[in-house]
Amino acid sequence: MSTFADKIHQSIQRTGSFLVAGCDPVIEKLPSFIRAEADQSARSDAEWLERVLRRFCEVFISSVEGRVAGIKPNIAFFEQYGLPGLTVFSELCGTIRAKNIPLIIDAKRGDIGTTATAYSNAFLGKVSVRGRSFCGFEGDALTINPFLGFDTLEPFLRDCSERGKGLFVLVQTSNPGAKDLQGLSSEGRTVSDRVADWINERAETLKGACGWSGLGAVVGASYPDEARSLRARMPSSFFLIPGVGAQGANAKDSVAGFGVMNGSVGGALVNVSRGLLEGTAESEEQLRQVISANADTFNSQLNAALSLT
Repeated sequence: MSTFADKIHQSIQRTGSFLVAGCDPVIEKLPSFIRAEADQSARSDAEWLERVLRRFCEVFISSVEGRVAGIKPNIAFFEQYGLPGLTVFSELCGTIRAKNIPLIIDAKRGDIGTTATAYSNAFLGKVSVRGRSFCGFEGDALTINPFLGFDTLEPFLRDCSERGKGLFVLVQTSNPGAKDLQGLSSEGRTVSDRVADWINERAETLKGACGWSGLGAVVGASYPDEARSLRARMPSSFFLIPGVGAQGANAKDSVAGFGVMNGSVGGALVNVSRGLLEGTAESEEQLRQVISANADTFNSQLNAALSLT
């Protein structure tokens, strides 16, 4: 059975990119031509929402395919539109996986006992209904929240081990208030340090043939000094690095979270979401050009920053 670590490592090698494209639609910020198309054909508000979201996702995937190592939709941007949003989210997951593009679902789930198991079933594991097993929103990896305790992570870890999936545990997030809790110190370690040490202790569980582990960490580019320290604590784990672009960090900041394996720099994925949509697009062709050009620019900036390390 292949592992998430190997799948994402192979995708990085195939595309020459360490970028993960965040697919986070906000309808009022989408190009007007997409909304206008839905106006022509939708017979209800629910159908209109589905058509707008589906159209955007189709263009988005085709624009980043081959340019990024993976795609990371944040389920909140679909949940906010109710059942139509979740319908499109389910379709989106299936389309990305059918194209063999690594799919990281950003849901930041975390809870105790059977609730954690149910969350894991939804994105990583399986449920059985009338003799048929399925995963409702299957991804290749999932972001999770450890702050209810490490025991709450075990159901997710178990499904990943059994099904070749990956996890990105929140360790050092990119928001300004991250230090309010994550930076608290006890016995010489911050909360982030304690989470990082737990990840490192269990990293072997999801280790791939490439040497990297799919038991990964979310470590924001906004805190490069902390990223270097956390990399030392988690030398073999993949890092998912948000914060570049709209949140104020740049490519040079993000490389602080990269590691080295067998003499090669890697083990990290840099997320860009809003930055991919920066620009004016009044047609499908222009939207494709905006997204693809932004992806190419971020790739060039990141590769240039990595060449200086």
